[in-house]
Amino acid sequence: MPTDDLASVRATHRITQPTRLRVGLGRMRDYARHPDPLAEASNWVALIIGTHLPFWPLYVWWSAGSEALPSALLTVALAPMFLVIPLLSRRSSLLGRIATLLAGIANTVMTVWILGTNSGTELFLGPCAALAAFSFRQTERWLIVSFTMLPLVVWFLLQRHAPVPLHHYRQPAAQQIFMLNALSVSVLIAAFGWLQANTYRQMEKTSL
Repeated sequence: MPTDDLASVRATHRITQPTRLRVGLGRMRDYARHPDPLAEASNWVALIIGTHLPFWPLYVWWSAGSEALPSALLTVALAPMFLVIPLLSRRSSLLGRIATLLAGIANTVMTVWILGTNSGTELFLGPCAALAAFSFRQTERWLIVSFTMLPLVVWFLLQRHAPVPLHHYRQPAAQQIFMLNALSVSVLIAAFGWLQANTYRQMEKTSL
């Protein structure tokens, strides 16, 4: 291939890759967009979790090694449930927000069953309670109370009636998974804070 043609192909490749990324992000923004800022924030939470779950077995494998497989592959199972929540929000803003919270709790319980209680997976019930605190309006206070209490009830039940895990990890591996979960919870709560601030800005604009 002539040098000029090769340079042209490389230049086109450099332009195309960022363009595809922008197109992909634009489609995701369109998919998450909703007239209700609270529903849109909930959609973003669902998409963040849903697109992150397919990578979770790799993180667990990196932390625990080969003993994490094949049971860790099941952590992907509920990803489609999160990814369809924006479609549900289009039918009902309230239903979409409730579905995000219930999906988060269900995913936490299922992952506790997969990884065991010594993995620290139940820490994700904290972000579920935090999400409930800003997913509803003042006129929906009974939902705020219900869905901030529900993760606490689930945590109590897991302490008393924990499911038998699919695999018993050795202590070093379980400790690595615990640290991974603790870091993920911190990142998730930080993301919630950013989404909450953005939601308030949007609500202020619509009220002007």
